[in-house]
Amino acid sequence: MQLLGEKTVQDLCENLSIEDNNVTGSLKHIDNWTEFSRTDNSGNFLPLYFEEAKGQPKGTVKCELKGTGVKLKKPVAVDEKDGLIVFQIHDKDNTIEIISEGKETRTLTLTELELKES
Repeated sequence: MQLLGEKTVQDLCENLSIEDNNVTGSLKHIDNWTEFSRTDNSGNFLPLYFEEAKGQPKGTVKCELKGTGVKLKKPVAVDEKDGLIVFQIHDKDNTIEIISEGKETRTLTLTELELKES
């Protein structure tokens, strides 16, 4: 079980799968997750794991969330200790661009995700 502070991956999602850059499954609605953010801490959260980031220099793998409701407009480094990153997903039109050193940039689409409400 992978811990994300006080939450686990299982707390955030069900049946999550990535195939051909399409993310499927459902994201549970989480209320008041203050470890994620002090202000914008309720909604649907997508945990992603990147094996290639583990043990590498910080910034080897970066991700950028794009689309409706996105507040941070720059790539964010995947945690080099555990290979994890979590994004708050505001809309199924959001995409995630993955920039990994030595690999072609790819984009994950989220249109097939179910965003559960509270």
